[in-house]
Amino acid sequence: MSALVVVNPHATGVDRARRDCLLDALRGVTRTELAETTGRGHAVALARDAMRGRTVDVVVALGGDGTVNEVANGLLSDGAHGRVPALGVAPGGATNVFARSLGLPRDFRAAAQVLRCHVRAARYRTIGVGRVDERYFLFAAGVGLDAAIVADVEAQRLRGRRSSLSRTAGTAVRHLLVPSSAEMRLERPGFGPCHGIRWLVVSNSDPWTYVGHRPLRATPRASFDTRLDLYARRTTDPLALIRSVARMAGRTPHEPRAGELVAHDVDRFTVLSDRPVPVHVDGDPLGHRGQLRFASVPRALRVLAPPPLAQEEPA
Repeated sequence: MSALVVVNPHATGVDRARRDCLLDALRGVTRTELAETTGRGHAVALARDAMRGRTVDVVVALGGDGTVNEVANGLLSDGAHGRVPALGVAPGGATNVFARSLGLPRDFRAAAQVLRCHVRAARYRTIGVGRVDERYFLFAAGVGLDAAIVADVEAQRLRGRRSSLSRTAGTAVRHLLVPSSAEMRLERPGFGPCHGIRWLVVSNSDPWTYVGHRPLRATPRASFDTRLDLYARRTTDPLALIRSVARMAGRTPHEPRAGELVAHDVDRFTVLSDRPVPVHVDGDPLGHRGQLRFASVPRALRVLAPPPLAQEEPA
């Protein structure tokens, strides 16, 4: 087996020691080539070239969720087809939602050894992904509030401020206190339009994200093996939002309340806004859009991971 390791040297949890730890773990079970990214979009190009050149069996992303998203988009540049290399993930970001959703340990050395075992055993899982316009996403996309927070945190990081849970929390509080007044309309085939939406989360897996060790479950039935799930709010009242997030962090499934909409296993839908609103995919800001077309892409990508455990569906 041959592998391309795409490293984002500027990711929060990436340094030379972790890079070398990953290369050591893969040594002896795969022929490995290393490539470091130099800026936004470079991981897309590296993965796309590897896919089109048919030079590797696996592309391993070492970085945060944004790096993993870029690699996945590069692999799927020509759509889902049988010659797409598999995706491997080594957690190197602040949150690593996708890696944790696949069951990888948070400890980097342990995760590298698990990845080595998957490579040696050629152990894959085929997952569905989401797509918004031209961009694929692996675990979630957000429109409105969380996208504004993501963009703000990313802007701070580019100014040299290190990502942290406390910085993200402080940024979130600022956006909660001054919410956007933009309103969106959700249109789904077979349903009437849903007006007055202020915030929308689109999930391809559960949990939606993490706050430290605590998973947030906005759509607990979401899965890589089903289509997309939606969580939408018609209000961004700070106290109501805080209560909703607290319920998402609880140990019982989050049930929708007044002003909330939850939909499971949705194939496609459109979001339109009275003014451009911020958007993110897998924690990577996409800027502002006034119209968005979402779609589920089933069985799109092979990932180095164990098969999913059979779980009882939440009530």
